[in-house]
Amino acid sequence: MPENRRPLVTIVTPTYNQAEFLAATLDSMLAQDYPNIEYLVLDDGSTDTTPDVLQRYNGRVRWERQANMGQSRTLNKGWAGARGEYLGYLSSDDLLAPNAISTLVRALEEHPDVPVVYCDFDLIDGQGRKTGHVQTPDYDRRQMIEELICQPGPGALFRRKVLEQAGGWNESLRKIPDFEFWLRASRMGPFLRVPETLAQYRVHEESTAIRPLPYDRSMEIVETMRAFWKDDPGAPSARRSLAAAHLKASKSHAQSGRVGHAVRDFLAAARYRPKTLVSISSWGKLLSGFGLRLTSRFGYLSARLR
Repeated sequence: MPENRRPLVTIVTPTYNQAEFLAATLDSMLAQDYPNIEYLVLDDGSTDTTPDVLQRYNGRVRWERQANMGQSRTLNKGWAGARGEYLGYLSSDDLLAPNAISTLVRALEEHPDVPVVYCDFDLIDGQGRKTGHVQTPDYDRRQMIEELICQPGPGALFRRKVLEQAGGWNESLRKIPDFEFWLRASRMGPFLRVPETLAQYRVHEESTAIRPLPYDRSMEIVETMRAFWKDDPGAPSARRSLAAAHLKASKSHAQSGRVGHAVRDFLAAARYRPKTLVSISSWGKLLSGFGLRLTSRFGYLSARLR
């Protein structure tokens, strides 16, 4: 297909105080072999050297600076002005393989009924060293809504109609706006996994995936699933889903040092699904939360003693 007839892809990168990782993210976008990309970087009021990094990309990357409004509002702002037929986002500490967008666009073109495509990805540390690999699960909506497994990860693309019909990210959420967005998108048809490693997800000290969380962020998954099942809260699928949500909240409370709340939500999970009380995997999730808490505390104390 001639380059000027290839579908336009819009990618938005919201960034806030991640200057040390941002250049690598921008370079990975500039290295894409797909010729028709609209790329926008939105600096969400960074107080570090992010503007200096972006200045170095003048003429190669379109970027804007704004007062801080949060990741969800920033993404929605970027997508609101997007011209692309296909849309996506790239966090400012993650990377895409050079053939990522071309491969994912090909999948969308070959499967016109699929609203979302996603890929496998590597895990990297703060220095960009590979620390692991994630083979994403094949799409399974039951698994998504009952076990709360977020199948799309970094690199996912979706059709414009997803944004138009399902809406953008929920701006009241801080921890799981991506998962809640994919939940709504799942009503539009089955997603497609592209079994290729096309992205890198960075896990470092500032990653929200490993930080203790405030109470309200730990409870986002519970409130999200209550809203999702508000019309049929007693359905067997709803009970399994809400049990899983409370179990995730329990682990998050444990990791954040809120022992009483961790126990409370563990028991709430058991009320929705009694076998939680005798499930080794359920107890393992709770105990792993306490383990992460101890690990982070030990790391903090070690740093203070050095």
